[in-house]
Amino acid sequence: MLRSVRIRLVRNTWERLARLDPYWAIVNRPDWRRNRTELGEFFADGRALVERQLAQVAAVCPDLRMERALDFGCGVGRLSAALAARFREVVGVDISAQMIALARRHHAAVGNLVFVRNTRPDLGGFATGEFDLVYSLITLQHVPRPFIRTYLEEFARVCRPGGLLLFQLPSQEQAPARRNLWSMWPPTVAMRLRRVFNRIIPISPIIDVHCLAPGEVRAILAAAGADVLAQWPDDSTGPAYESFLYLARRR
Repeated sequence: MLRSVRIRLVRNTWERLARLDPYWAIVNRPDWRRNRTELGEFFADGRALVERQLAQVAAVCPDLRMERALDFGCGVGRLSAALAARFREVVGVDISAQMIALARRHHAAVGNLVFVRNTRPDLGGFATGEFDLVYSLITLQHVPRPFIRTYLEEFARVCRPGGLLLFQLPSQEQAPARRNLWSMWPPTVAMRLRRVFNRIIPISPIIDVHCLAPGEVRAILAAAGADVLAQWPDDSTGPAYESFLYLARRR
């Protein structure tokens, strides 16, 4: 029951963000508030980011097979489309139906890119060993810690033996811990309060950030059959957090 409540809170938050401010919700730049985003720049920035990260991967693992990739937490497909320029087929996955609808609209002409909604606390809709690369940026940090563990295990499961996982996670908050209104209540109460608050005041909901220490990340992956090959500092969560980009290989 508690798990279903928590995943529903995540889903409701991102459905509301997709309605109110989808591009800012993905990349928290103040000048992209309220859909003022220059979409050409938005997607070009995603292409440049993916190219930089794939170059980092190639320096460690030049043998990556560029067949099938999974983009977990794809949003409107900003990074999925960039991956599709390099892989034979890319699947973008997101918890928000409205984000998926926007992604399909933006990339309707990209034939090797498909978008799938997943509201499960796992990746049960995908077969074991289905992907050469499982990719996720600024997504795992927005799901509660028990789900981070499950999704990391699932990343390893759906990756083929010898395939790669490339994902980002903050490890700790560097500024003093911040509490918000919702963290002071049990999840079931918080969900009801958020619903009432969102009906009364049409503002963007609070985006929670969750951290996982590198030692925990490595232990979870090792138990799931994957080994971390590289760990790079990452600034995508902002200056308040220490964050890393992880590269792991499925045994």
